[in-house]
Amino acid sequence: MSYEAFAYYYDSLMDQEFYNDYIQFINKHVKKYQTVLELGCGTGEIAIRLAHLGKNVCATDISKDMLEVAKYKCIDFKVDVMLSRVDMCDFVVDTKLDLILCLCDSLNYVTNLKDVKNVFQNTYDALKKDGTFIFDVDSMYKMEKILANYDEENDDEDFYFHWHVDHLEKGSVKHSVEIIDKVNQERVYEEHSQKTFDIEIYRDLLEKVGFKEIEVYSDFNVYNEECERNIFVCKKG
Repeated sequence: MSYEAFAYYYDSLMDQEFYNDYIQFINKHVKKYQTVLELGCGTGEIAIRLAHLGKNVCATDISKDMLEVAKYKCIDFKVDVMLSRVDMCDFVVDTKLDLILCLCDSLNYVTNLKDVKNVFQNTYDALKKDGTFIFDVDSMYKMEKILANYDEENDDEDFYFHWHVDHLEKGSVKHSVEIIDKVNQERVYEEHSQKTFDIEIYRDLLEKVGFKEIEVYSDFNVYNEECERNIFVCKKG
């Protein structure tokens, strides 16, 4: 399920510094790149930052509402980003790319291993030789320890927010999000399922589609099993 009305509230709940950490990580691990495809771009925060750095960016998402938000932000920030509605499990490109990104746990919404492999194969085929694929997933530790039956609620004069997470099975959760905008008299309720797989499974699928150099990091630093996020940097040989 893709984001719908919740897309219009997404940015108000996110830490903007988080996106700056991504840009620093990308530039640390990819020394030379110009053409970028972002899968699961959300509201366009990373794409906009890359465009400000002079990169040629195509930002894609399966959610039309996320893309609508991203479109108006690109106008506001006066950046040229190509936006397109794309299913990361089924895409091809006309011109090979230097860098493909799938960040902010977007891949966790792909809950079937066959579909995950399709994402990896599509990405490999779309990259230039020596191109780079960077993606992240929520760690198994986060799914099993941090998010398991997590509950967060905030109620103030203008805004009510409730986020509940149900643990379904190993590595699998369901998010339930409710927002009541008291100013605009709007209620939003959405449910989203996410799944993460063991590091070894991701690595095996990446190798099967052709990636040779695969490095794994945790929360923008060296790998640590008890982290929230695993980041893969994969080179096309």
